[in-house]
Amino acid sequence: MNASATSPAWRDLIRVVMLVVVFWVVALQLELSEKIAHWLQNYERFQLDEIPLTLLVLSMGLAWFAFKRIHEVSNLLSTNRHLTQRLMTAQEDERRILAQELHDEIGQACTALRIEAAYISKAIHSDLSAALQAAQRIDQSSLRMHSLARDMLKRLRPPNLDSLGLEESLKELCESWERHCHVQCHTLINALPDDLPDALCTALYRVTQEALTNIAKHAHATQVWISLGIQENVLTLSITDNGQGLLRSQSKTHGLGLTGMRERIASLQGHIHFEDAQPGLRIHVQIPLNEAQP
Repeated sequence: MNASATSPAWRDLIRVVMLVVVFWVVALQLELSEKIAHWLQNYERFQLDEIPLTLLVLSMGLAWFAFKRIHEVSNLLSTNRHLTQRLMTAQEDERRILAQELHDEIGQACTALRIEAAYISKAIHSDLSAALQAAQRIDQSSLRMHSLARDMLKRLRPPNLDSLGLEESLKELCESWERHCHVQCHTLINALPDDLPDALCTALYRVTQEALTNIAKHAHATQVWISLGIQENVLTLSITDNGQGLLRSQSKTHGLGLTGMRERIASLQGHIHFEDAQPGLRIHVQIPLNEAQP
């Protein structure tokens, strides 16, 4: 903590000490305790003479309460700083990977396209079969570039949200995940309004995506159930599997993913809970629609 942050605290402490000293001097001059004790004796039948000690105990209790709250706030600030650092590191790692892939894959593909185009320009008048082969290689390189660009776009933004909407995007995500992981994925999505905020749709999609990724990596489940609906202006998402649940030994391996899920939901004023489903794990998300603003 730097000097600029500590100096206001020291000034406040000096003010408190000076106030106590001034009060003590005034009390000495006016003999306040004697006057208060004499005044309270007239109300002995009401037990008002116990007020000073009661106020002293109250002051000590409030001081202890303030100390505990300060300690909790300090821990929360430390946790937030650690979380921010981890999230920034994850973002920088993702950007570094994307930059490396752009440099290696697309740069190499562009160079190959230029070489093939130059070869075609020379061979088209002398060897048509060689020019045709070069054109086919250009077509293959362009397909690889398109596939790479599509994969990168998926990592930057959910691919089907804009065209299909949240409901169909989640169904397509589950179907694709089921084909790749060979785990049954059941979806039950009630009718959703068309005007859901984009940040809300993106958060729900990413939370579901992260949950399915964790299930595939750690749960050893055979079935997954996903339900999404709105009741009394509260959007509820539930993701349940029949795997081995959230073990302590796994928490360190994908803790950042769970932390990212919590942060996404908290940014929308929602709540997320991880519950033991016996067997498996249930992820329960609730977001009030009237407060779902990032």
